[in-house]
Amino acid sequence: MKPKNGWIWILIFLILIGICIGIKYKGRDVQIKQDAQAVNRLSAEQFVMDHLMKRDGRIHTNILERKNEYLSETVGLWMEYLLVKDDSKQFKQQVRVLEKYFLTKNYLVVWELKKGKAANSNASIDDLRIMNALFEAGEKWNKPAHTALAKRMADGLRIYQLNEEYLIDYIDLKSKEQGSVITLSYIIPDAFDRLKQRGYISATVYDNTFNLLTEMPHSAKGFFPKSFDVQTKHFTYDKKVNLIDQYYIGYHRAQWNGDVTELLEFTKREMSKPHGRLYGVYDLKEGKPFADYEAPSIYALAILMCLELEEVELAKQLFTQMRTLQQNDNSKRYYGGYIDLPTLDTHTFDNLLAMIAERTVAYENIF
Repeated sequence: MKPKNGWIWILIFLILIGICIGIKYKGRDVQIKQDAQAVNRLSAEQFVMDHLMKRDGRIHTNILERKNEYLSETVGLWMEYLLVKDDSKQFKQQVRVLEKYFLTKNYLVVWELKKGKAANSNASIDDLRIMNALFEAGEKWNKPAHTALAKRMADGLRIYQLNEEYLIDYIDLKSKEQGSVITLSYIIPDAFDRLKQRGYISATVYDNTFNLLTEMPHSAKGFFPKSFDVQTKHFTYDKKVNLIDQYYIGYHRAQWNGDVTELLEFTKREMSKPHGRLYGVYDLKEGKPFADYEAPSIYALAILMCLELEEVELAKQLFTQMRTLQQNDNSKRYYGGYIDLPTLDTHTFDNLLAMIAERTVAYENIF
């Protein structure tokens, strides 16, 4: 009987060794995956994680006076970036941030958290972007929980955000009182496509939105209007034209095969000038720069528009100029960031859009 018991103990000992070895190599596999994710980070992503992101996943608006402000815009753009990067782990963390800090009981999204207080309204572009990202994540990674949350958000938009058969900019999150304006850069084609396909909006709402984006007028200098009032059916132009709005509209319009010839020609003219630049603000009537600053987000959106139009050489030129705004000295503290070192002026929005453009270029192996 003793030999038999001895063999049993030997067998148990070998099993335990096998388990230990398995745990060791499983841990090693996890570490390899983590190392691969680290290597796969863009330098701008590392800047965001090192200097703008809190431990709980919330991302500061900047590193100076708006350090204690957090935007739903940031949540949506970070989600979009993580989808392009194919990073389901960080995406899941950002869903927790969304649910804990930004999502209301009606599944609408608070647009801002400032000094611990939530804003009283939402911004439909952020609701749409986040909802769309959740739908895409559910499909991409087979995550039913992401899809379920996206559906609840779609219901919230359907119930509270519609006015005159349009999805308007915002509502008061307490009273549910609606605005009557659509900021035209808020229209995200992919999101409306999904809302229609899944039955959350009617064909009328979809067609109204499609026609509004693709058939809107433009100024004599080729600039698009800023907004549309669903009650008066009146378009409004800014006298000082913000190019972020223009390229958002251009990018989204191109996604629905709308005409962006005027904006494309404007871009080519500006970039063909000596020391070609795109500045932040232009005069509506004169078409001349109203400010002398550049923004990475403007170049990023212009790049995305050009890629939709297969204007690869122009996209490459814009990309090169965008990268001149990045801190590329790895001996400096803020390496990788789109930041002005003398003033420490930076914005999460600029960094995230630049990262999305860079990932899109790399993912599609364009140049």
